[in-house]
Amino acid sequence: MDWYDLTGKYHALTFTNECRLSSLSAEWQRELASLWRLEADVNNGAYLQFLQNWGRESFIYASEALRKIGARRMAEIVDQCQALVDEHFDPEARALEENQWLMPNSFVDRNSVLVPAPRSSLPDEVVDRIQVLSCAFMDYPDDIAQLGMRYYKLKS
Repeated sequence: MDWYDLTGKYHALTFTNECRLSSLSAEWQRELASLWRLEADVNNGAYLQFLQNWGRESFIYASEALRKIGARRMAEIVDQCQALVDEHFDPEARALEENQWLMPNSFVDRNSVLVPAPRSSLPDEVVDRIQVLSCAFMDYPDDIAQLGMRYYKLKS
C-alpha cells in the first residue's frame, strides 16, 4: 500500500461520522487522516482550502504528525500559515458565514453554477503570504511519504 492510499484509508473511515477525526479510535489514525487532508487540499487549493474544509482540529493533528515523522520544514510552513490566520482571523468573533470565506476563490455549486466568492475574510497581504507558503509546501522540502511510511510502519 502506498502513502496516499494508506493515509486516504483513514480519512475515508471518517465519512460515516461526518468526517470527524474523533471517530477514529487511535491518535495515529487521526494523524494519518489529517495528513491526507493536508496534502490533498494544499496541493489542490493551498492552505486556506485545507483549513476551510477541515478546520483547526485537522491542522493540529497534521502539524503534530509532521513533527513526529521528522518533516520539520513542512511543519514549520503549516504552522506559519496557521499563525497568519490566527493573527488576523478570530472565528469566535466572526459571524458563522464569514468562517466559510477564508478562501478568496469562486466555486461551483451543486447545480454546476459558478458562484463568485467575496473577498477573503483575511487581508490581501495575508492571503498572498499564505499562497507563497503553500507553494513552498508543494515543493516538498521533506519527503512526507518516505518519512511517514518509516514512522508509521508498525501501524499500517
